Amino acid sequence: MKRTIILGVALAAMSMPMMAGNTIRILPAVQHANIEAADMMIKRIPEGQEFLLSVNKGENLNYLEIQWYKDGVRLEGESGQDLRRPIATADLNGVYTVKLSSPCGSQMSKPMQVVIGPNVHMINTNITPRLEGVAGGSVQETTTTSTFELKQCQPNPVTDKATIMFTTRESADIMLKVVDLNGNVIATLVNEMLPAGDHEVVFNARALTLSSGLYYYVLSAPGFTDTKPLMLNR
Repeated sequence: MKRTIILGVALAAMSMPMMAGNTIRILPAVQHANIEAADMMIKRIPEGQEFLLSVNKGENLNYLEIQWYKDGVRLEGESGQDLRRPIATADLNGVYTVKLSSPCGSQMSKPMQVVIGPNVHMINTNITPRLEGVAGGSVQETTTTSTFELKQCQPNPVTDKATIMFTTRESADIMLKVVDLNGNVIATLVNEMLPAGDHEVVFNARALTLSSGLYYYVLSAPGFTDTKPLMLNR
C-alpha cells in the first residue's frame, strides 16, 4: 500500500504525484512575512524608476501562497514573491501588505508605506522605537543619545555613489545637502518631514559634474546641524 504523509504545510507539495513506498515529507510552516527589511516601514521610490517590493527576499517561498494588498484591498493576480512595475507612478503611492498562507495558517506582513516622489534620491527608513528620556529641542552636539545623529557615509572617498545614514529619534523637518568648500549647495538629498527612525539616502556623485576634492554633507533639523566631510575621487 502506498502512503504519503505530509508534515508541515506545502501547497506545492500537495499537488505532487504520490511516490512509491512510504514517503515522509517535512516542509517548513509559515513563520514570518517581511516586505523588504524587517524593520523598514517607509520606502521612497523616485518617480519614473522601477517599482519593486519583495517579500522575504532571498527565501524560497514556492511552498506558500502569496497575496499582495494595497491600502487593504486585494491586488488581483499579484501572487509572486516580487511586486514589480516597470515605472513608478503617483498612483502607486499607498500602504502595502502581503499575506503568506498555507493550509495550516497564514501570516500578514507589517505595513509598508510607499511614497513615489520627484526626488531623485531614494530614502529608506527603518522605524525604531522612541527612546524614553530623550527630549526634543535644541541639541548642541551629536551623541548616541541626541535627538539626531549624522553618521559617516560609505564609502568615503567616493568614486561613484555613497550611502549617507542618519538617525532621527522624533519626527522632524529634515534637510540633508551636499556643499562645496565655499558653502555652495551641490545637491539637496532630503527636504521633508521624516518619522523617527534610521534613514539612509544614496548620493549619486557620478550623475553630477563635480571635480575631485573635498565636499561636505550637512544634516539640519530644528535646533540641530551637523557636518561631515566627503572626499570625491574621480
